[in-house]
Amino acid sequence: MSELSTQERFKRGAVDADRYFRFMSQFAGLTSADAETIRQTRAVIEPHLPEIIGDFYAQLLRFPATRKHFLTKDGALDQDYLELRMRHQASFWRRTMTGVFDDDYARFVDYVGRAHTSHGADPRIYIPERYVVGMIGFMQQRITEVLVRELHDRDPDLEVRGLRAWSAFLTVLTQQLSRVYGEGNEPETYQPQEEVHEEPLRELAEHSYEQAAGRMQPAATHRVLVGAADSLGDGERKIVEAHGQSIGVFRVGGQWYALGNSCLHRGGPVCQGKVEGLTVTCPWHGYQYDLPTGQLLLDRSTALPTYKVMVEGGNVYLDVPVYDDDEPDLSLEAVFPHVAAAAQSLQSETASPAAPAPALAPNEFRAGEIKPGHAKRVTVDGKAVAVYNIEGVFYATQDECTHADGPMSEGEVAGNTAICPWHASVFDVRTGAVIEGPAEEPLKVYKVVVEGEIARVME
Repeated sequence: MSELSTQERFKRGAVDADRYFRFMSQFAGLTSADAETIRQTRAVIEPHLPEIIGDFYAQLLRFPATRKHFLTKDGALDQDYLELRMRHQASFWRRTMTGVFDDDYARFVDYVGRAHTSHGADPRIYIPERYVVGMIGFMQQRITEVLVRELHDRDPDLEVRGLRAWSAFLTVLTQQLSRVYGEGNEPETYQPQEEVHEEPLRELAEHSYEQAAGRMQPAATHRVLVGAADSLGDGERKIVEAHGQSIGVFRVGGQWYALGNSCLHRGGPVCQGKVEGLTVTCPWHGYQYDLPTGQLLLDRSTALPTYKVMVEGGNVYLDVPVYDDDEPDLSLEAVFPHVAAAAQSLQSETASPAAPAPALAPNEFRAGEIKPGHAKRVTVDGKAVAVYNIEGVFYATQDECTHADGPMSEGEVAGNTAICPWHASVFDVRTGAVIEGPAEEPLKVYKVVVEGEIARVME
């Protein structure tokens, strides 16, 4: 099976996206006058956008079916990913409020729709259509509230035109996003919603919005030594860790460039990817960026941070901005009242603490900590190994995928197979054999011995 790049997926899946958008605009009554009205309402809506985005993600976290996409493997909130999605939302709605619904915009929306399905850039991600449509309805309610509250007395004509324009646009957006779905493949379980504290999410949304809009000013700028200029040949790069930031420094065509090493899609190590001309491609899912500007080629309205590079006295330096550490700290207790109540109740118990569990060797794990259909990473003689629970039986393989070193322990386990989270290569965990590419070489397998509650992985 040949692997498609993100750009190829984008072009192949969006052949008639622009035509479909125009057709649905006609069907829903979205006119050029409506697009101008949306642009006029930007000044009214944008000041409220951080709050709206915060409430948007509070709603997603209320329901277990959508909350699961924002949790780490140990069940904690994945704050980095949550903030990444908030920045994406901010960029998307800021772009929308320009009122420029050209062919590029239509193709981008089409791509976003496919990204929520199992045939998008990351086959592990599937968001049922009902939730995508539901959250567009949520945004429509919030935008409507702002327009009525801000314009009803001050400019009732713009209020009416704005309500009509946004209603028509969001109808088209719903059609464009949902057209890529067939029949749903995830049945509803009707889990009830849970109470969520909205304030910390609003604070994080405000913080991430300021970042997305480029409004955050650094508290200081530090000069960082990268190394000797002649240590990097043309076409080479070096990854630098400075003040909590991972930065890729490139030397291409005699020029120096520096970009943030965290892909805007899923936080992948973009600066470790392939460089062709002035384009770097993220090794995880193929998102491509312009080296001089950091712009995402799929959407040039958003970009990776860039850094000033200087060559002085034969050495290469970076100017790295350092920001105040005022980012809100999200925890389960801060967001979910029932978790906070449970923690408080646990602390108030007077029972004697349990004896500490015995320490484990790097190649050992507790058999009960890996549930069926899940995986865990251990270390054998300094090498990373993925352990899988297949219906109560443990198997182990090397953790690095043989295609591009993706972490198998972080991928999906399905039946007797494991799926690499980077490029979806499929392996039989019992033998290490390749079931589906792009990988061509099998995984090395290890022996797992279980003694009571402790399991041990060996060569």
